[in-house]
Amino acid sequence: GGGRRVDLMARLLALVVVVVVVGCGSPDRPAAVDVEALEQAIPAGLVPDHPEVVTVVACPEITLDGLGPVSCTAIISGVDIPVKVTRPDHLDQMRVSTGVSLVRAVDVAVEVGERLVADLGDVGEVTCDPPVRVARAGQQFTCIVIDPSSRAHRFVATLSGIDASFRLELVPKG
Repeated sequence: GGGRRVDLMARLLALVVVVVVVGCGSPDRPAAVDVEALEQAIPAGLVPDHPEVVTVVACPEITLDGLGPVSCTAIISGVDIPVKVTRPDHLDQMRVSTGVSLVRAVDVAVEVGERLVADLGDVGEVTCDPPVRVARAGQQFTCIVIDPSSRAHRFVATLSGIDASFRLELVPKG
């Protein structure tokens, strides 16, 4: 159903607060943020349930005297995404945000199960991998469906676009 598509997406529009270590600077050079600590904190902020899907985070040197957010990049399940980071406030907190939408495998598994009930009758179990994908056309989940007679069937769910709709195809047994 079309109404479920919005439920499939986890929006990353909420701001994540990251407390960072601010390095001490000399009088002629402003203090800078510990970028390495920031880069290590960003995955858990972006994907709290599965920070391991964020494989690379890269931020430039961040000085305290600059204005406006800093642009970092992260790679989530193989896709580069932009990440905005504010400079530290008076509590040494920074806000991390991205406008990218994610699709969770557990939600795709529920939708796959519902689609297949009409074809297979009852569906025992559906699992999909990887845990999270960026909502972008062509991104794929591999799903294993256990039918009522305990046989496993492999399907590929290919995202159609940013609305989390997907095309489902059975992978022939080879």
